[in-house]
Amino acid sequence: MNLTHKALAAAVISIAAAGAQAQVQAPTKMYAEIGYAAIGLDVTDGTDTLKAGPGALTGVFGYQLHPNLAVEGFLGLGLTKDEIEFNGAPSGVNAKINNTYGFFIKPGFKVSEGVELFARLGYLRTKLSVSAGGVSLSDTDTGAAYGVGVNLNLTKTSYLQANWMSYYKDDGVKAQGVALAYGMRF
Repeated sequence: MNLTHKALAAAVISIAAAGAQAQVQAPTKMYAEIGYAAIGLDVTDGTDTLKAGPGALTGVFGYQLHPNLAVEGFLGLGLTKDEIEFNGAPSGVNAKINNTYGFFIKPGFKVSEGVELFARLGYLRTKLSVSAGGVSLSDTDTGAAYGVGVNLNLTKTSYLQANWMSYYKDDGVKAQGVALAYGMRF
């Protein structure tokens, strides 16, 4: 083999190695999640209790600032409504979360290569409606939101998530629930 062939072979090997290295690099710091949240609504005024369990489609778009800290935008859209129970009895009135949106800071840490635990702390604006007999009323409110969860990595770029969130809590009104989501890092 002459010097030209050796140089050409070295160049091809170098380019192939660089390409292989590029394929195993970690994804960028952005990620997105889509999921379903089963939300429990509880309203208590001391003597009476109203309960319902509507569902929502949730979406998160996040940016990893540091390996242990991210910021997220959150959007939830109501999918299902549920009949409100008044002191344990059906009321004939339905509750639905129309939408909720806001932002979170998300501290977290890896327990192992495939498992990450995290917390969320942020602020949400939520629109809720109740309806019965063709009449519908809605209200919008804002407040602090928080939660905890776990990501289970499927690959370097995808994961499954389970979380518990408190979406709203104020003046005897509480909205909290569990969610399952699928996430992609890109």
